[in-house]
Amino acid sequence: MMDIINNHIGEIITAIAGLGAWGFERSKRKQELKRQETETNQSVVDLYQEALDDLKSRYDEKFTDLESEIKSLKQNLNLWKNKYRSLKQEFDEYKKKHEK
Repeated sequence: MMDIINNHIGEIITAIAGLGAWGFERSKRKQELKRQETETNQSVVDLYQEALDDLKSRYDEKFTDLESEIKSLKQNLNLWKNKYRSLKQEFDEYKKKHEK
């Protein structure tokens, strides 16, 4: 038995070293995959956050535009109300003068 071990010691050591290297490489590959997965997840989170920030800025801009449009429409409405009141007053005065 010792003769077999002595005759094949090089092959046995090579096989043990190969198994050790395989185990180390397997562990290294798992760590690398985990790191890549973490980077991918972080990338997805960053893209999502960027999209939310962009969406917020777009909605803020649109909200500001709508506020100014509402203000303009209110001013226009007040102008028409004043015109209506003025014309109504003129008409009422005209009606009073020509009733008799």
